[in-house]
Amino acid sequence: MKTMKHMALLLFAALFTLSGPGASASADAGAQLSKRDIDKCYSCHEEKEDQHAKGAHANTNCLTCHSGADEHVKVAKSKDPVKRPSRPDSMACLSCHKNDSKRMNWKFAEHHKAGVECRDCHGMHTPKVNKRFDLALWRTDKNTQLCANCHQDVLARFNMRSHHPVKEGGLSCTSCHDTHGGKQTSLVAKTAQCTQCHQAVRGPHMFEHAPAAEDCGNCHNPHGTPNRKLLTLAEPALCLQCHSVAGNRHGQTTANANGLRISSTALRNCSSCHNAPHGSGIDQHLRF
Repeated sequence: MKTMKHMALLLFAALFTLSGPGASASADAGAQLSKRDIDKCYSCHEEKEDQHAKGAHANTNCLTCHSGADEHVKVAKSKDPVKRPSRPDSMACLSCHKNDSKRMNWKFAEHHKAGVECRDCHGMHTPKVNKRFDLALWRTDKNTQLCANCHQDVLARFNMRSHHPVKEGGLSCTSCHDTHGGKQTSLVAKTAQCTQCHQAVRGPHMFEHAPAAEDCGNCHNPHGTPNRKLLTLAEPALCLQCHSVAGNRHGQTTANANGLRISSTALRNCSSCHNAPHGSGIDQHLRF
């Protein structure tokens, strides 16, 4: 008797699963676009068949990515004006690529907010080929070449005197940037990305320099600048944005035509004396 009840429960669960929306959609999809119909797609789209055979989507049903493909096939059979199926958007891609850690934060990504679709960077059938190849980028990887197509302003900064070695092939854009995420999803401090490589300036320090502890970008432009050490401004202008010069601590002072007292050291590099700008373990004035 118990066995009969168990069998009845299992049968009910199976019927419920098959009648669910997911199973119904899958069954309808299989009925709408059969293997024969997929072969029909390739009879017109021969180049797509060759690309699929080489790409990661080799065994993927056309209807999985292209909505409206079933109607497209039916119209093509009737020789009526052909209605093109839609190109897959990001939501279509995420229907499969949603459970890995690299793409789980796509909704919060800067690229998503800017309206970028997966197909803008990724090839749908085979990896996307960069058509605008810049000889200045011949040592970089394919990711950087692809990023440079849109981020021309950033690419120009790598020609400046001080820059990260991206064009030389030492780094890639994806070495620092998460293309599928955003700043809010990293769950680490802003300086953590930089100090993974620049461990010599990594804290915590007994005496912290607040701007350096908050964000390296307060003083440095990571892509490139005309100033030494990626500084956004040359010294002492950079330091004087926040700090005033104490005349009684910086040597002999003189008065200019306006009567303002200017320290003789105000025109020198602050780091000549305050040579621990990221933080010090022994000196509150960051001198060593």
